[in-house]
Amino acid sequence: MRKAASIVFVAALAVLAAVRLQAEATDKALTATGTVRTVQASARTVVVVLADGGGQVTFVWNDDTKITGVLSPGAKVTIRYVTAGTGGNLALQITVPRA
Repeated sequence: MRKAASIVFVAALAVLAAVRLQAEATDKALTATGTVRTVQASARTVVVVLADGGGQVTFVWNDDTKITGVLSPGAKVTIRYVTAGTGGNLALQITVPRA
């Protein structure tokens, strides 16, 4: 009985830690808007030409990224992202508005 309770407690701590890390990432999220230049689904990358004239930026996504709409070259997008420790940009949310 104590072993089961310990396992549940440790699992609960792990879930709380994961939620906290996600919340911290969301608090530090940046937003970019622009037009999709290329999409490489196998590498989970999208290159976006920024609307503000800031050039083009590559974003990566993972299983936790929420993608709304269809990513395709020429699509207008809004991306919420964080900068990764390696200098890359991890998309938290990619939104393609309906035309």
